[in-house]
Amino acid sequence: MTTPTDTTHTTNPPDTPAEPAWSATDTITIIAWRDPLVENAPGAIITNSDDTLVWYTPFLGTIGVAMAHRFAHYAADGPSTWTIDDIARTFGLGASAARVQRSLERLERFGIARRHDHTIAVRLWLAPLTYRQRCQLPTYLADAYDAR
Repeated sequence: MTTPTDTTHTTNPPDTPAEPAWSATDTITIIAWRDPLVENAPGAIITNSDDTLVWYTPFLGTIGVAMAHRFAHYAADGPSTWTIDDIARTFGLGASAARVQRSLERLERFGIARRHDHTIAVRLWLAPLTYRQRCQLPTYLADAYDAR
């Protein structure tokens, strides 16, 4: 049995051009993304905190959370510049520019980072977990999240 393939799916809205791929020698700048709406939300989580590592890892993944955590740490003090190769090696991605790009795209899909050309803005605060995200947590973590 075969299933139909959706050929109209794209990761970008129809009017948004895809960002070009990076090479290992490209340099990007990480900056802070300040969002008062998120930062003032009850239950917001500081991106470079241990809470982010605990609550966001189960659905964002270890590399994505580690990137967000580290980038927010540096961005809080001002812009920082990284080569794609440095990012890949820092987060255990070998020397793969494609894996770095996929990890950063995942952060974009979750609204934790946004890319414009060679600049990545990373949120300094993350929104509280949504109901769906909370339901994806293992029971012991969901209970701990609710009790905090």
